[in-house]
Amino acid sequence: MGGASLIRILNHIGVALVLALLVPLGAQAQEQRFDIAVTADATKTNGSPWDGVPRLGNSKLNLNAAPDIAVCVVRANAKPECLWKPQGRRLLSMCQNAWTCKFDNVALAPLPIGLVFVDIDARNHDIIDVAILTDRNDAKANEDIADSLRTAMTVLTPNRSEDTKEHLVRGAKLLALADCASGKPCRLTQSQVTLTKR
Repeated sequence: MGGASLIRILNHIGVALVLALLVPLGAQAQEQRFDIAVTADATKTNGSPWDGVPRLGNSKLNLNAAPDIAVCVVRANAKPECLWKPQGRRLLSMCQNAWTCKFDNVALAPLPIGLVFVDIDARNHDIIDVAILTDRNDAKANEDIADSLRTAMTVLTPNRSEDTKEHLVRGAKLLALADCASGKPCRLTQSQVTLTKR
């Protein structure tokens, strides 16, 4: 093997190594991670408390009136990824009985992406809010997310009627990611959400 051939081989290996090192850096740069903070309203839109004894409302006697908040991240054509703590056969919130809950370092890519905020209950979770985060007006991509949200509703609220689930998906707030990541909260129907970029 001649010197010129060896130099060519080493050059090819060098180029391959540089490309191999650059690809992970580029992929990592595209992954957007955020802290998600959600604050639920004091009551559901119908005026009842999230948890506890409904006739006690939000009085001091109703110790468990605050919701047990979790968030499920919904990507197109994928199962929801829910951020909660399984404990045996039960699911617990990262923030039990709290009006506000923060979820750290959540990947929100690729856009559009769905967020389903739930109040964890033993039998049938209450949906606090449903949102679609987007960076563009792409009807096809938004419809793919809507389909995945329908699947998520079936998993999260199996005992609710199909009409109720469809109403929740159609009522999903379409939000520009940049609006919610600007430091001020985005208002949803029964809560508000703030995203802080990592």
